[in-house]
Amino acid sequence: MLGINIDKKRIFGLDLLRAFAIICVVHGHSSHLLADSWLEPLISLPHPRGVDIFFVLSGYLIGGSFLSYAQKNQRVDIHKTLRFYARTALRILPNYYTILLAYLILVSNGIVNGDTHAFPLWQFFTFTQNLFTPFYNFYWESWSLSVQWWFYVLFPMLLTIISMRVSPRKATPFICLFFILLSLGYRAAVASHASNIFWWDVWIRKTVASRCDCIYIGVLAAWLKTYAPEFWNRHAVKCIIAGIVLITLSFFIPPHIGTVYTDVFSLTIPPIAIALWFPFMVRIQSYSTAVGEVISHLSVLSYAMFLTNMLVAQIVDQHFSAAFHSIGAWGYGLYWLIVITISLLLYLAVEKPFVILRDKCIR
Repeated sequence: MLGINIDKKRIFGLDLLRAFAIICVVHGHSSHLLADSWLEPLISLPHPRGVDIFFVLSGYLIGGSFLSYAQKNQRVDIHKTLRFYARTALRILPNYYTILLAYLILVSNGIVNGDTHAFPLWQFFTFTQNLFTPFYNFYWESWSLSVQWWFYVLFPMLLTIISMRVSPRKATPFICLFFILLSLGYRAAVASHASNIFWWDVWIRKTVASRCDCIYIGVLAAWLKTYAPEFWNRHAVKCIIAGIVLITLSFFIPPHIGTVYTDVFSLTIPPIAIALWFPFMVRIQSYSTAVGEVISHLSVLSYAMFLTNMLVAQIVDQHFSAAFHSIGAWGYGLYWLIVITISLLLYLAVEKPFVILRDKCIR
């Protein structure tokens, strides 16, 4: 449908999580359009940060792929890692650079507010714009792509090198622990820079060094599934209940910038809760209904939607805010329609051709 092919091997439970994540992201950037409408209560509806779900999913899927390979081959070899690098580049980079080019054109022509000179553009090309220090006022959503990109680079490399001496089964928990402690330590070290919500957001929530823990929590979930499958399956229902309770409790703990909880630990708790959902969610292999089709299509479009939704939001807010607010909740619906349409065009014109090329050339 609409040029989107749904692979029958996809796990519907993970598609559901991916679709839920992108709904949270897009809603978070557009809920203000519901102000003064009959749907205004949705603005303050608590929900997880969609990017946290994406991070944990990345760790789980990539970690699971490498650990399954290691289980069959006793180690991770360089061929597996190089193949992964090539396939990931063809999957991630075309969309990312397309939207980077779009931002350069739109900002340069005053269509979208931003500053192309505050931070060197080569950093955006190399995913180094927020390694240890923040950036802002240009291509905001790229912060999370940097977090994921450096996980894609470092985790396979480290696992390949370490598995020459130590089995991946033993090495993986220590790799994960290192990056989790790195994130906690980094957040503690830079907390003094977080003098208000803006600086907390760019220093603590949106730097690579600060957010490694989210993805490696997903890797730990994959490690548990790979090496303790009986435990994983036996406690699936208990885990999802515990995860829902934990993330619900996190909604009601008020953030106070300057406290150890908010500055250091608050960003680690939701990913742990989300990881607890996975043993149950992977049980949902398929859901062949119209609703299931919509969810699967949203899941496939999620990467394109993630990269385009904030760009659309900025254009709407800067040039069409009054028009969108004048039609109430319909403006919110129109925003969603525009995002999905542009995302579908990006997927069909850029993402899908490169994925097809990847699957033909790199198996």
